[in-house]
Amino acid sequence: MPTASASASAAPAPRSPERRGLNGLFFNAAETKRLFSLMNPVFVPGEGLVVEFISANAGEGVSTLARDFAMMAAQHVDGDVLLIDFDWRHSDHHAFFQSKAQSDPGVAPGPPLALEADFNRLLRSSHRSETGEQRKPPLTFHRLGDTSLIVSRPAEGLTDTPRLVNQPDFWADLRRSVMLTVVDAPPAAHSFDGIVICGTMDAVILVLAAETSRVPVIVELHEKLMAQGAPVVGAILNKRRFYIPKWVYSFLSRV
Repeated sequence: MPTASASASAAPAPRSPERRGLNGLFFNAAETKRLFSLMNPVFVPGEGLVVEFISANAGEGVSTLARDFAMMAAQHVDGDVLLIDFDWRHSDHHAFFQSKAQSDPGVAPGPPLALEADFNRLLRSSHRSETGEQRKPPLTFHRLGDTSLIVSRPAEGLTDTPRLVNQPDFWADLRRSVMLTVVDAPPAAHSFDGIVICGTMDAVILVLAAETSRVPVIVELHEKLMAQGAPVVGAILNKRRFYIPKWVYSFLSRV
């Protein structure tokens, strides 16, 4: 992660997570906190960061990791944290928090927000009307209760799958108003969108599923990302299984 100021705190103290309503929603809080600490992001007002999580195939845990990372950041970052889901097929972050709000109203998604950055600039020209006017944005954005976390939601009535373009100016505008943006990219096997935008990120994290992700596929995705100038900072081996060796069973049987 790029560092913008030596005087800025990389990991400020948590901002009253009990009041902010995000505790208890993590899939793996300890691992997410460790990832956040290892990345050691430095935050400066007006110079926000954008982090992308991407995998080669579906089902490798990108959405869960991206959501946990965004929740962890929202408890430490002094500013808004935005979680954008570009996996149009399985965009479920808004639904996740909506279901959790039944037991914890503090994380209920609020009404749509207007972002200072114009999201339409990310869309291909095919998503304009015949008159040249841009269609309604395919995503709406909602703050969770009184927290600093904002999540995306597919717009109602979305009939076709949007496609993204490489638009550095959009991300530059977003950085000025959002301290940290977490991008949940679609699997590369289903969409090229995550690769299209990867070169404008501040950090890209590969997500691999232990025992199922094939090495040639991983290598191919990494090469595509690097060809686009992506700042790949590391990879997460997800869904690991820790087997107990047979000698341990033999030892225990004798105890």
